[in-house]
Amino acid sequence: MRTMKRVAFLAVLAAAVMLLAFSFGVAAKETITIRAWTVGPDTPAFHRAENLVTAGERLNQMLEAVGADIRVEVDADFWTDDWDSFRRRVILASEEGDPNVVPDIFVSSHLDIPVWASSGWLEPLDELIAPYWESTYEDFFPHLWDSVTYNGKVWGVPQDIEVRMVFYRKDHLQALGWTEEEIADLARRVEEKEFLLSDLVALAREMRDAGLVDYPIVHRPTSGPDFFQFVVAFGGDYYDAEADKLVIDRAALEATLKFFADNANEGLTPDGMTTWPWPAVHRAIAIEGTAGMQITGGMWFWAEWQRDFGITEDELWENLTWTLIPAGNEQGRPNQLGHPLAYMVTAPSRHKELAALLITLASEVDLNTRHALEAAKLAIRRSQTAFPRFTESEYLAEAAKLVPHQIFSAAHAAFGRYTSALHEAVGGVETGALTPAQGVDLIIQRVTQAVGDDVIIR
Repeated sequence: MRTMKRVAFLAVLAAAVMLLAFSFGVAAKETITIRAWTVGPDTPAFHRAENLVTAGERLNQMLEAVGADIRVEVDADFWTDDWDSFRRRVILASEEGDPNVVPDIFVSSHLDIPVWASSGWLEPLDELIAPYWESTYEDFFPHLWDSVTYNGKVWGVPQDIEVRMVFYRKDHLQALGWTEEEIADLARRVEEKEFLLSDLVALAREMRDAGLVDYPIVHRPTSGPDFFQFVVAFGGDYYDAEADKLVIDRAALEATLKFFADNANEGLTPDGMTTWPWPAVHRAIAIEGTAGMQITGGMWFWAEWQRDFGITEDELWENLTWTLIPAGNEQGRPNQLGHPLAYMVTAPSRHKELAALLITLASEVDLNTRHALEAAKLAIRRSQTAFPRFTESEYLAEAAKLVPHQIFSAAHAAFGRYTSALHEAVGGVETGALTPAQGVDLIIQRVTQAVGDDVIIR
């Protein structure tokens, strides 16, 4: 079956290549430049750009084989600054709308789709990817298409997916008397709600009282959807998909903010955690061991720590283990949030069909797999799970076990404002500038300013 689909895919590609060849009736060879802006910001994710370059090289081989008088050059930029600066770059260019300024392809978060699509900056992809559906896109995990669908249309091709987790220092657990069997069983206990966030806090106190760490608990310093994992852990929700409205669950949000406030008040978490630079967070958990747990970890850290900090994979296996985010109470559930990135074709692009074809070629199993291995990401295609190079990665196989408990960020145009408001509230309660109740009021104020009545307050 896979062989037949592969043959069908090549036939479709050949037809597309021939169409391109006849569409550009030029005597001499013409080079068409396709520009792409891609983002890490984690450096191991550079194949988001390189896979498009490789797709261009493969397309040129096909064009040469059919005697076409055109070639493709892919100019793919890879952004390693923060998300905010990347988005500002996209917004400034897109508002100008000049096809000489706006690239043909964006690779960005699925969270950007509602805003960018409703602003008219993106091209819907339904018709552009339809010719390649059976040969390529039908093989994608179906739930990923939900993350790139907005107002009934597909605006992106899933590029990767990951899981988030709590990382624990095994050496500190061992110093507290945990056996290898107990450490290995922790993931099951979290999954089955035998180990809750209250147990995580108790463990943090043990690490502090034993003098093992400077701060038992660290978390991401910057804004991000990770903090909504704790809202779900405390039995809340943040989005009503049927009504397409954001949800502010007062009780769950207050419980979440109280969790962060109490940890800071007890000295389990630095009270200025939201001002830390990212390298300090990574050093604390992965290098120096001055932290006991990173409660907003991402599976891509595994690659980042090796690439940017020189830690070997053997050292990571020796020192770290991980679980889902534990439930906060009986109403909540253990979970982890996935954050798919996606290829998007821009509305001003003069070469939309060609951009879609390059995205299709960049989505081949071998290219997705080399990205997954280099950047520590999960498979986006079912075929990848049987691809030899993918199956050889023990880390990817183990991390994939968290997928059944995955939640996604809200596909709402104002979810970014909600995310920023929650991060602001976390920083406020950790420093003591806000009580948890005041933090909830701040979130309500920020979100209602952004969306008006387009929010459900419970």
